[in-house]
Amino acid sequence: MGRMSKTTVLFILSLGLITVDACRKKYYATAEDMAEYGWVLFETQEYLTSNAWFLDAIKENKDWKDGYNGLGWTYAKLMVLDSSIAHFTTGLEKTQYQWNPVDVQSEILAGLTFANHALGKDAKTIQYGTAFLDSTVKPLTQGWAFTHDSLLNYLDVRITLAASYYALGKFDSTILQVTVILDSLNSSELVITDTTLTGRKEMAKQIMTLQDYLLSK
Repeated sequence: MGRMSKTTVLFILSLGLITVDACRKKYYATAEDMAEYGWVLFETQEYLTSNAWFLDAIKENKDWKDGYNGLGWTYAKLMVLDSSIAHFTTGLEKTQYQWNPVDVQSEILAGLTFANHALGKDAKTIQYGTAFLDSTVKPLTQGWAFTHDSLLNYLDVRITLAASYYALGKFDSTILQVTVILDSLNSSELVITDTTLTGRKEMAKQIMTLQDYLLSK
């Protein structure tokens, strides 16, 4: 048998490559895939890179609710609070897909509570914190914890609410939130209920002490 020409060999090889390429299944990352990887980066505190993946997620699907959730949390971690609130607010209006097991709406409401409090917007903090409690407090169910940081939970939302109620002079509501927190912690500490000037100073100290304790857990 004669030797094949160089042209013939190249032609056969090119046919083989075409066949392999045709059989290979192409994979395209979805908005869900991008958001999931964004959360992986978030959990390792790579907030800037994580933010970029969430941006890609909402570019791929402008209705992907968890993408806006991720943007809200990453912007908050980066202390770009106006952008955090803007993306959280957009995400609130998006529909959650039924197959997503995470309660994204509650995570957004918690995020809005913290972000508004950080900006000193106490009325907004109370609005979103109350909505969060309305959506998560259910009989015989375990209290809420943030999916991507289990150290952050419903008690952090309550102490944030207590601080905002205090700032607006709504001391009865402050006392209620602190009472729930101490009960949840099985603490023997007494709630400060004195609303005189001296009592309010002690109430503020109690709130700050609880904030520090919850952050250190």
